[in-house]
Amino acid sequence: MSRPFDVGSCSEQGRRDYQQDAAGHTQGPAGLVAAVADGLGSYEGSDKAAQAAVRTVLGYPYLSEAAAFDGSLKRGLESAVAYAHRDVHHEQRVGRHSGLTTLALLVVAGGRAAVAHAGDSRVYRLRAGTLEQLTEDHRDSRHVLSRCLGSLRGTDCTPDVLETDVRPGDVWLLSTDGVHESLTPEQLASVLTDGADAQVAAQALVESALAAGSRDNCTALVVRVPGDAPETVRGAA
Repeated sequence: MSRPFDVGSCSEQGRRDYQQDAAGHTQGPAGLVAAVADGLGSYEGSDKAAQAAVRTVLGYPYLSEAAAFDGSLKRGLESAVAYAHRDVHHEQRVGRHSGLTTLALLVVAGGRAAVAHAGDSRVYRLRAGTLEQLTEDHRDSRHVLSRCLGSLRGTDCTPDVLETDVRPGDVWLLSTDGVHESLTPEQLASVLTDGADAQVAAQALVESALAAGSRDNCTALVVRVPGDAPETVRGAA
């Protein structure tokens, strides 16, 4: 992709006492990295845990890792999440808190993309009018998170990783549960397909979630891949 990605993000504290979500992205000639994290509300310092996780994965050398092995992005994403888990622990030690966080991560390099997540922050892809949830929430039978970053009690931090292709016109959404638990997939898709630029779409998603009654922090990060979907399939779905 020679043209830059259109990226926008919005994060609002909402009705929570303070903001525990974090989001960020970076892009250059080699591709794009985007991430969102949601600090667990019952743990002191979870805002710092979320910030540390995003900061770490944005700076990881994914393409160097891929070149050193089989060209796959999978190993790089797994390593990046492991480093983020380590840095969250470091933040706990220096800050003397027990902050934990979820993480959702997208890496796009050329015609390839890879998604990793731990917890219940999600990654969606809109392609040719169809919205697909690419991640599955890590929750047990009691709806308690079964994976997160920063736990000292043995909670699994291993991410699920999915590799896929990238096509012109694809739209990616990374969101925290304050957004996607307040809006239906149809509502998410409606905002992402209305043609607005990524920043406008991200803000619309957060505003819609708050208007729908979300009581959580709300974060949405939208990535539009340069180019147009073929006219013959754009209206399908």
